[in-house]
Amino acid sequence: MKQLIPDNLEPGMVLAETVFAANGRVLLAEGTKLTRELIDRLKEMQILTVFVNDENTISVDPDDVLINRVHSEALQVLGHFLPADIFGERLGSVKDRYDSLSGILDEVITDEKVANLYLDLRTVDDNTLNHSITVCVLSLIMGDVFKLDRERLVQLGKAAMVHDIGKKAVPGEIIAKKEDRTPEESKAYEDHTKHGYHILREMEFDVSIARAALYHHERWDGSGYINKLAGENIDLFSRIVAVADVYDDVTRGISYKQKYLPHEAMEFLYGAGNIYFDARVVKAFTGSIFAYPLGSIVKLSTGEIGIVVNVQKTMAPRPIVKVFYDKANNRLDYPRQVDLSEEKTLFITKIL
Repeated sequence: MKQLIPDNLEPGMVLAETVFAANGRVLLAEGTKLTRELIDRLKEMQILTVFVNDENTISVDPDDVLINRVHSEALQVLGHFLPADIFGERLGSVKDRYDSLSGILDEVITDEKVANLYLDLRTVDDNTLNHSITVCVLSLIMGDVFKLDRERLVQLGKAAMVHDIGKKAVPGEIIAKKEDRTPEESKAYEDHTKHGYHILREMEFDVSIARAALYHHERWDGSGYINKLAGENIDLFSRIVAVADVYDDVTRGISYKQKYLPHEAMEFLYGAGNIYFDARVVKAFTGSIFAYPLGSIVKLSTGEIGIVVNVQKTMAPRPIVKVFYDKANNRLDYPRQVDLSEEKTLFITKIL
């Protein structure tokens, strides 16, 4: 490999080492194929030198690496929300849905135009690509509830995967800022929806895909952005992506000041149905996923510790937990089962 200053870099060169910003944030990952836009970004960030592969370096196609990574992560996420049973098997409707949606994911993830944007999503910040993968999976689960045909599901998956592509046009410090943004910063951030729409249309994505980038921050009551649309004036793809986007955002703690546990995020969505979100979409979401997969070790509001042993009888927010330790952390001689769907005053406070 060889070390070069940004002025000597050329499009097509491949990074031999990851490039970090001054604050430690990853700017470009090892294996990234440089474009003119990425080189200009390195200059803008005042990166002094980078290491690139030379003719003596054996390299792999970074596009293939990213496609494989995205595919692997997507199947993990799908398995998280549509989990196997205690014997490691998926049975009945869960198996059918997993098999069907994993096939849709294959088609979405390997689409050439979608795959060309993985690098851009990865270089926005440390969260955006993984966030996009999760939003894609959750959106497909909801789309399946709405009985969309395969073609529409593929389009929905693409829309969800690239919904945040406009963030590549927003300064990184504004994306990373969690405290209150100034009015000017808020406007610049909100404009990522418009940037995304234009980027996707210029790449000749279908308008139904580009619309999800433009409208995924619109809200059912008209309080969102960018055009203050309300109710049925917001297309179905955008309504679905909005719910998936917010759920993953609050459970990751990406842009909200408080990080939510899965049941807290679901309760927020329940309460926001027909206010911020289409209640039918919220119902499709909360009735279809398992927020606490089988085998999750959790702490209850009583201080007791147990393991989630049944996620199929009662869906995600309130599973059945087998309690093994009391609040003083003493192991129980006789573990007991607690059905949180019946014990309304008990709830999970932490995943251990």
